[in-house]
Amino acid sequence: MPAAFPSALLGSGRPLTLRGAGHSCDGQTVTDSELLVTYAPDAAVQQVRDLGDGLIEVPAGMGWYGLERYLNHRGRAVPVLPNYLNMSVGGTLSVGGAGIDSLRYGMQVDHVERIQLIDGTGTSRWCSRADHPELFRFALGGLGTVGLIERAVLRTVPYLGETHVHRIEHGTSKEFVEYTERIAQSDDVDVYWATLQRGKLFSITGWHGSGLRRCGHKNCAIVRDLPVRNHRAGVADLPSDRVRLWSDYVVPAGQFAAMLAAVEPLLRRTPLNRVLTMLYILIVRRPPDATPFAFTPNGTVPISMGLGVYTSVDRDPGTIAATRHVLYDLLERCCELGGRPYLYGVTNLGAALAEQLYGTDLDRLAQLRSKHRLEHVNAHLPLVRAAVPT
Repeated sequence: MPAAFPSALLGSGRPLTLRGAGHSCDGQTVTDSELLVTYAPDAAVQQVRDLGDGLIEVPAGMGWYGLERYLNHRGRAVPVLPNYLNMSVGGTLSVGGAGIDSLRYGMQVDHVERIQLIDGTGTSRWCSRADHPELFRFALGGLGTVGLIERAVLRTVPYLGETHVHRIEHGTSKEFVEYTERIAQSDDVDVYWATLQRGKLFSITGWHGSGLRRCGHKNCAIVRDLPVRNHRAGVADLPSDRVRLWSDYVVPAGQFAAMLAAVEPLLRRTPLNRVLTMLYILIVRRPPDATPFAFTPNGTVPISMGLGVYTSVDRDPGTIAATRHVLYDLLERCCELGGRPYLYGVTNLGAALAEQLYGTDLDRLAQLRSKHRLEHVNAHLPLVRAAVPT
């Protein structure tokens, strides 16, 4: 595909929807009677450039799996990987990106040095904390609302192939919350995630490197290439009569108990208990100098907890509506606790709630979209609809 094609297409003025690998919830990368601009990752490896000093320049259409394996062969690694690695680099950076290493390294966007961004006139510019910093702050985590990410320069870390993984089954939610909050404040743990599936609540902590720990009990394992191994489970295909409704809620450390308390009663009564497939919990600790991105789920909170509520729902309008209603109630509770939604999922983001969450950044988004002629790009997104031009 010619390199000029994305610029020409965005500059055409035709209604467009931007998509990475298409791994999103609630139809945000689905279009009806509009052009769909998506990535073609086939030749991505040939376009990777090693810039030295741990920096790597990557085409936005490259998948995380291919990038991680490319780096591992060269003694480097991505600091934070999602749990599903077939997503595209540009698509994930457009929502923020979090994973099991977020306890140590924060969001994926915290490790972006600069991005090449195409606006609605077809103009391509490099954006960073120093050059076009406002576009940089709105583009990363911004759902493609201020342009298409074409390339990204990422900071990498040394590759440590082994992770010592400790697994704990928690008997009560109180015990689990206390343990999770304690890990969130610890500075000597690299990896954390937790799940509630089939009535069992497990947390996993880990340390990277071959010389850090030695496993001496049955709930400990030394795992090679942990992010890649986790990825192999993939995301199972759904039967045609079912649909995924996934939402992630991120609250400041210290508010996790209250957020979990809002979810727990719903697991014991309809409709959520019949459609829930998993709760998924992460800890995100941002670097001290992290950019205050406009729409990432943490805002400026230094340590936060992510609680994912993942459902698989019959394609029945009543069941879908009831599930959406429950998810919206959880979103309201998240916001009451000082949190934010992770915008890739089911958010039901109305104008009033968006104003509460993002304040003047909404007005600025409308101004940036107008200035850079982006009114025809991703216009269907709730975030864009909530941004009122001034």
